[in-house]
Amino acid sequence: MIVSLRALKIFFVFTVGSFLIATLYISALVVERQELLREISHYNPAFQVSQAVTEFMRLERHLVVFEDQHGESDKDEVLLRYDIILNRTKILLEGAFQTFVQSAPDHQDTLRNLASALAAVQPLMETLDRPGAARQALEVLAPLEPRLIQLASFAHNLEAERVARDQQELIRLHWLFSGLAISLILFGIVMIALLNRHNRLLGKAHADLHVLAGSLAHAANHDALTDLPNRVLFREKLEVALQAFRQQGRDFAVLCLDLDRFKNVNDALGHEVGDYLLKVVADRLRGCLGTGDIAARLGGDEFAILQQPIESMESCAAQASRIVEELSAPYVIDGHEIVIGTSIGIAAAGNGIVTPDQLLKHADLALYEAKSQGRGTFRYFEPEMEVRLHARRILEVDLRRALAHDEFELFYQPQINIETEEISGFEALLRWHHPLRGMISPAEFIPIAEDIGLISPLGEWVLNQACAEASKWPRDMKVAVNLSPLQFRSRSLVQSVSGALARTGLSPDRLELEITESSLLQENEATLAVLYQLRRLGVRIAMDDFGTGYSSVGYLRGFPFDKIKIDQSFVRDIPSQADSFVIVQSIASLGAGLRMSTVAEGVETEDQFRQIRAAGCTEAQGYYFGRPKPARELVYTLKSAHCTT
Repeated sequence: MIVSLRALKIFFVFTVGSFLIATLYISALVVERQELLREISHYNPAFQVSQAVTEFMRLERHLVVFEDQHGESDKDEVLLRYDIILNRTKILLEGAFQTFVQSAPDHQDTLRNLASALAAVQPLMETLDRPGAARQALEVLAPLEPRLIQLASFAHNLEAERVARDQQELIRLHWLFSGLAISLILFGIVMIALLNRHNRLLGKAHADLHVLAGSLAHAANHDALTDLPNRVLFREKLEVALQAFRQQGRDFAVLCLDLDRFKNVNDALGHEVGDYLLKVVADRLRGCLGTGDIAARLGGDEFAILQQPIESMESCAAQASRIVEELSAPYVIDGHEIVIGTSIGIAAAGNGIVTPDQLLKHADLALYEAKSQGRGTFRYFEPEMEVRLHARRILEVDLRRALAHDEFELFYQPQINIETEEISGFEALLRWHHPLRGMISPAEFIPIAEDIGLISPLGEWVLNQACAEASKWPRDMKVAVNLSPLQFRSRSLVQSVSGALARTGLSPDRLELEITESSLLQENEATLAVLYQLRRLGVRIAMDDFGTGYSSVGYLRGFPFDKIKIDQSFVRDIPSQADSFVIVQSIASLGAGLRMSTVAEGVETEDQFRQIRAAGCTEAQGYYFGRPKPARELVYTLKSAHCTT
């Protein structure tokens, strides 16, 4: 009995002691499990670096769009992306991520290089409007992209390894916990309940981890707006297709697309409508794909299609025609009927193609050719396109230094007052004396100047030169200066005009600024404000090439022009086509009713002169009265002009 009581006491002490030890141990296990679960669900380091890589690529994409559109893209968007990546980089350098990658010096170097590169491009961001600034920024940032992608991959792999180790540790704790529950039956139910709860949390954390990892992988390779593959994934698919072409001879082609008139949609209806339109365009593209085809959004309104396999180039043409037709069909968004189009460049795989970049370059060249030939069509790549591109680049280089080397000169063509049959003024026409090619037509170099951002300084030079030379003419002579649409939209235009008048002393009423209808396509309050500011300076405003646009008459209601210049296509046909005479007469009557003078351009014969006088035009201009001449050869009476022509 004594033994039994002693044994009972021993058992009781043992049970109580075991209970206390088990309680403490269970508490330790619970704390350890909670810490492991917290670490498993703690996905911030990998998420932070993935976000940084995504923002870095967005900054690069916006810089590319800004450079390709030559300043027409949104500068604020580029600067916003730059600020975001700066903040992301600061978080990676100062936060927990440093501890996360302390065992990998190469990746620490990547972060430091990223910070240095962002600091290096800050001056370029502050002068983003300067030609070439966006391209220079891209050149500084581009080498970092592969290293950042490697850093993101490292972070994901390291996090996955940590999760695997923690999961194994949780399994070990699970069995210890279960064994203890069996030994302590009285507390087994509680322990099992806790275990089940912890298992559910672990399963949820593991599932969330897989979902998050899949979402990040998808986001890294797909466009966030349209959910199409992005440039990175598309390039990988091209690499695979090239490998199959080399090994199996499996033909394929790349189609590069650029939406026509998409910028007008953004400007007129806003970016929200523009973004929704891009989604609809992406859906229509998907409907045009074949079984093995892949469509991608490269950025902005640029898309690409990998067509594979292809039986012949005719199949590419058929698909391109279908895409042009589908994307040109009207869109109805928020009650607005929107009509855009697309131009397509096609490049097929060939023996000379060794990289995806070469193939994309060829497709881009073909796309540029399609756009230059009227848009809404497609073109195949031809080797001559590279030759023309090379020649254009040489001309761009020569054009950049032409202004500094005084290679430009103004010629002047007389404008005739029909009633008095005397010269009333001259139109200033720009000429380029190339040191090797001789005289180059403005039709060739003005579009290039607009593309490379040189039109504003060149236009300012024309304004100053024309005003300076006109100040030496008889005081009743006017000078007309053409404004490029890009120059007209410049915020410094009014200051340039007032500065030229002040420097030369030319009376403002002797200066006429000629603008085309394309300058007014986005007519808004800012456009009208510039026109009225110019009018307040005292200068005269003329609408050039009147009658060639679809809404010229509407613009006459929005702003009181001083002069209408009738396009020469109507004057050229006036002797042979009665409807041309009716059109010219109607415009002259319209001008008279609105108290605007009308100038008939392109008068080359006496018969044309008689007709436009009969139609009621007030002024005339053309080879019949004199060809353009430099200022030193000008005469100021019509009789003298005929004698020297």
